[in-house]
Amino acid sequence: MTLLLVLADSEVAEVMAAADATFGVRIRLSAAHVLRSDTVGRHTAGFARGVVLELIGSSPVGAGGSCLGRLAHGRVQYDGVWVSQLRLPGRLIGTIRLELSFANQTQLVLGGSELACGFTGEVNFQESMAC
Repeated sequence: MTLLLVLADSEVAEVMAAADATFGVRIRLSAAHVLRSDTVGRHTAGFARGVVLELIGSSPVGAGGSCLGRLAHGRVQYDGVWVSQLRLPGRLIGTIRLELSFANQTQLVLGGSELACGFTGEVNFQESMAC
């Protein structure tokens, strides 16, 4: 089973400076939009709790307004290639640019050298019951 974090429709609970000695930003999601894929490539949409993005070597490129709530759009540029889904858990090392567009019209743009995406506790996935 593979889990993919879809940035759009995820919900940001908190954006803060990294707690340890490394310079970076930590983004905690209250609800992460996740796709679960099986061995034959079928995807099941759902949500997960306890997902955190940590951007190491981060420097804010642009932010304004409240960086909380639902993401209308999000993408990551990793060594020149744009993606809107990230392996969960996963890590990208290289030139990173993270762009988040919130439903409240706020934009957050961060640059860094490493992006880690993972769970704060046990891996959890809850299938969406939306029709």
